[in-house]
Amino acid sequence: MNADPSIAWRILLTAGLEHAPDPAGLRAALTSLHAAQGWPGDGLVLVDADLAALRRHLGGLRAPVVAVGVAGPRLVVTADHAAVDGLGLLSVLAALTGSPATSSARGVGDRPDAAGPARTVVRRLGEVALAPPARVRGTGGDVHADHDTYVETTVAGSPRTAHLIAASVRALAGVGATRRVAVAVGVARDVDHERIADRSALLRLRGAERLTPDEITALVRTAPTQAAPAAGGTGGAAVRLGLRVLAPRLGSTLLVSHLGTVTAPGVTSLAFHPVTAGGSGLSLGASTLGDATTLTLRARARSWGHDDLARLLDRVVDALA
Repeated sequence: MNADPSIAWRILLTAGLEHAPDPAGLRAALTSLHAAQGWPGDGLVLVDADLAALRRHLGGLRAPVVAVGVAGPRLVVTADHAAVDGLGLLSVLAALTGSPATSSARGVGDRPDAAGPARTVVRRLGEVALAPPARVRGTGGDVHADHDTYVETTVAGSPRTAHLIAASVRALAGVGATRRVAVAVGVARDVDHERIADRSALLRLRGAERLTPDEITALVRTAPTQAAPAAGGTGGAAVRLGLRVLAPRLGSTLLVSHLGTVTAPGVTSLAFHPVTAGGSGLSLGASTLGDATTLTLRARARSWGHDDLARLLDRVVDALA
């Protein structure tokens, strides 16, 4: 769960479809999905020709569990991350379109946590106090904005998660993050379930600027998962107070999450935007469809404008080459 209650805990998936979806059909499918999953309400369907405006609105919702937006042939699916993880978004997409959407991702299975939630909280509070992770900001943000900025680009091939992390760390160095770079890596614990839920976990790479690509690859394969610090979780009064005060700083410099290679008949493009909670509020998403991978960045608009976030994504692409 998100330790920072001031931020909406929503993930987004934007699918380009061969044919523009029918809003009435989406409403019926969304109502059926909520009933089948036991979620409250029956979802929300919005129509807007402005894709950027749809993303801004949908990414800031607090309810319902799942909502969708239609912008011509683009379908934007957003979900409460407490109930749906990244791979769960593919299941939602399949339910809405009536066509399967599956990923090559296999998850980390029963890989153990580095520590329980309480010990994780204490460690993270100590980290913030003594050696806080690097935080990065753009130059074109609007201090009054209460939404996120979204950008995307497409590269040939299918770069692996470790390659994306290494490229992102090099790109972050170009905007001043050269020490104490902490990268959170979103992974799936288990992928073989019919019921949609949040079965995600995090890996965390500290001092990522000192790691070689081979070391990053090894850590992605073997690092223990991290328990998520929850604002209302266990711990004494001092710990709970620390969580409330320092929640916005408990995250990492960057979150990276890759949906893997996706097979989805009728889908022509796929862009995944993970959450932006904590730390820099900066996340990189990836999804491979066919022979190309869509990379995204998402950040808080009060810190990043569209152009400077797009330039950072260009740096990531350049570092991949």
